[in-house]
Amino acid sequence: MSIMTAEKAGAKIVEWYSCVIAKSHDQAILLKEEVKQLLSEMKDNDKILAYYSLVEFRHDMLINRYNKNELQADFQNIEHIAKIDNILKYLYYFVSGQSEYVNERYRSAIKLFNKAQRLLEYVNDEAEEAEFYQYSGLVYYRLNQYLVAASHIEHAKVIFDRLEYTEPSLNCQIVLAGIYQELHNPKKAEDILLDGLEKATDNDVMLGLINRSLGLNKLGIKDYNQAEFYFRQALSFKVHRMQRLELKQHTILVTFFSTKANMKRQ
Repeated sequence: MSIMTAEKAGAKIVEWYSCVIAKSHDQAILLKEEVKQLLSEMKDNDKILAYYSLVEFRHDMLINRYNKNELQADFQNIEHIAKIDNILKYLYYFVSGQSEYVNERYRSAIKLFNKAQRLLEYVNDEAEEAEFYQYSGLVYYRLNQYLVAASHIEHAKVIFDRLEYTEPSLNCQIVLAGIYQELHNPKKAEDILLDGLEKATDNDVMLGLINRSLGLNKLGIKDYNQAEFYFRQALSFKVHRMQRLELKQHTILVTFFSTKANMKRQ
């Protein structure tokens, strides 16, 4: 009975993990509760419990949207278990790298991602491959290695598009637009973001983030009227509380510059 429960728990964790990668928030929350119920009925199984701990951190990243004040990670107690299984070992390095990314220790994150990449072949899952390249691209972006970052993000986006994972694909577009902004190509960045705006449809979170990125793009070229327009659009959507505060500050700033510019022209 306990063996069957462990197998069910393992299968349910895989299902839960797939929802986390696909950014299916509500379904991920429901599946986490189902997994917890199965674990309560199961005899101790170190491998399943280690798997649960690693996926739980990924889940918390999704729900808390990378708020490092809400994320706690301590994988030392499962490191020895992870070493006996290549898939678990991959997940250990990858999730540890994500923890370093959230805490802005980017060089440490890259070292862990490099270890994870050597084990990626054992995972044999397209969604996981896309998630890996998305996060490694994000770290290279933070380290100002824009061409490497773009290569990784584009690779991830191709897979997400093939799997029809809309939100992860749109997140990739936002990062690619940011890269083009850094490479002094605001027109290309805008084209990418406007394409994303059409695809986001009724996803308020993504619509808010894309409008915010469009505002930042216009702010970068001192088009204050358009920057103000996009920031105000972003404020109309339900995005993270801190992002709303930042957007309000941006909107006040560009309104000031826009008014000043208009007065000069009169």
